[in-house]
Amino acid sequence: MKYRVFIEKKAIKQLENADAHTRRIIEEKISKLKNGFPAYLDIKKLKGYRNYYRLRVGGYRILFELQPNYTIVVYAILPRRRAYK
Repeated sequence: MKYRVFIEKKAIKQLENADAHTRRIIEEKISKLKNGFPAYLDIKKLKGYRNYYRLRVGGYRILFELQPNYTIVVYAILPRRRAYK
């Protein structure tokens, strides 16, 4: 099942703050989200929220929402310390 992945402008700006190596890894992981939620990606549902998930990439967290019609919206890419505040 294929998903459409959209990245909000705020998340793109946050991604630009990461170093080049980390940015490349994050971009690869986001592109793999198009194929659904493979087991090798560290994805967990956020407690207390409906259809909100996080993808762990080293010290960074990619926060996204699963919407109807197989759409994923990435709304934040933050270091772990700031991701859940």
